[in-house]
Amino acid sequence: MDDFSEFQKSEKELYEDFRRRINLQAAYAQIKKIEYNLSDITTGLSALKSACNDATNLQLGGVCVAPSFVRSCSVFLGSAAKRKSSLIACISYPNGGDTTDIKVKAVKRAIKDGADEVEVTAPIAQIRDGNFQYVKREIKKLRRAAKNRSLRISAECSLLTKHDIMRLSIIAADCHVNSVKTTSGGYGGEEGKTIADVRSAVKDKCTIKAEGVSSVSELSAAVDMGAGIVGSKNAPSVARYILAAAKNENLA
Repeated sequence: MDDFSEFQKSEKELYEDFRRRINLQAAYAQIKKIEYNLSDITTGLSALKSACNDATNLQLGGVCVAPSFVRSCSVFLGSAAKRKSSLIACISYPNGGDTTDIKVKAVKRAIKDGADEVEVTAPIAQIRDGNFQYVKREIKKLRRAAKNRSLRISAECSLLTKHDIMRLSIIAADCHVNSVKTTSGGYGGEEGKTIADVRSAVKDKCTIKAEGVSSVSELSAAVDMGAGIVGSKNAPSVARYILAAAKNENLA
């Protein structure tokens, strides 16, 4: 083989390595948008430890857990300064029925226990009754309680009308909430319209989190619709598929 052929071979190898690194960077950027939903009451401590290890190894965007598990998961994920995945406390899940005072105390406790972010379910009953002054007062108190931590507001969209969702989203954005979470999967049809409605309401003042993603195709659809974060109970599998695709591995 002549010198020119050797040069071409070397250049091709360098190019393939470069392309692989670019593909992996893009893959990890997508994976960083995924949060592992571990808020189910059936998820025990041993499963949480394994899940936190998966989140760290795969560099998932975060893990979402019940308040009582924040302290343990804080240990599993390591010190806040060195974490590869954020720790999110899910407060007043699933219907936001706790009083504002209880939610405020829960936010402060979660931060004390090591939460990087707090995700609080909006008071669904108050919203359905049209009591948006209550909702606004609550979110303002939650914003103060969270201080410099990221505050998300979760909307159980299946229980609310389009008008309710829009009003809640506008209030959340005006109160400097960091993200509004929509529920609950199947990113096509009505779910897609909900994300579009929320995006219109918040006007880039905060991000949108789409909950209930279970596959790469749903992840892609949710992001295309405007979601900056996606929640999934199937997060490790989705992340591994993305990495395998970036590395051109056998996906069968």
